[in-house]
Amino acid sequence: MNIKHKISMIFSVALLLSIGAYFVISNIFKSMERQLLEKCRIEAYVGAESLAKMMDLMVLGNIIREGDLFDTNYVLIPESNPKRYTTKYDSILDKHIQKFQDNFLIHDSDLVYAVIVDRNGYAPTHNTTFSQPSTKDTVFNLKFSRSKRKFDDPVGLKAARHEGPGTIEQFYPRDTGEYIWDIAAPVKINNKHWGAFRIGVSLKRIEELKNNMLLIIVMTIFIIVSITLLTLLMILPRKLFESDLITKNY
Repeated sequence: MNIKHKISMIFSVALLLSIGAYFVISNIFKSMERQLLEKCRIEAYVGAESLAKMMDLMVLGNIIREGDLFDTNYVLIPESNPKRYTTKYDSILDKHIQKFQDNFLIHDSDLVYAVIVDRNGYAPTHNTTFSQPSTKDTVFNLKFSRSKRKFDDPVGLKAARHEGPGTIEQFYPRDTGEYIWDIAAPVKINNKHWGAFRIGVSLKRIEELKNNMLLIIVMTIFIIVSITLLTLLMILPRKLFESDLITKNY
């Protein structure tokens, strides 16, 4: 085999190794992304089922009437911007379910929010972080005064009116300027669809995974190319030396 064939073979092997490394690392990343989202789907489902049982028990314990839980007479809270509303049941849920919702954020740093909404996207009780009183600062309100708002944008309504089976996953351009995954599972009270439990999944870890994947791919290809060039540098001088000797002998 002459030197041209050897060089061609070395470059072919390097190319195949680079392509193989790319696909292996890409599959590892996709697997990690699937695991992250699957974990969040389970959290959404467990949260929805737990909240449905909690509200069923509240009805059975005469803490609230079932009809009141389906109240859609949203009374505007004065001087709220964005608009916020109160109902016959929101203060009761503030007392009984807010801590439960907060636990999702405490135990999972991938989550941005974990909140229950009715079929119209109304969030009677948000996480403590997002339940600050309204101020005159709209930017502050958008970030921290989100409880008792109607999230009736297309993503919000689709999540709120999803009756199953399973969860629904959507890419959500939040009105705070963030882009997140929204995963929702239906909430049923006494087997009647009430709304959904929505969790927001931060893209931060997914982006970190992507960046790490790109870095690993670049480093892997760099190493393969470096080894290829080193191999060539070791072969070429020897071949040139042998060729020079043959020429001198002739």
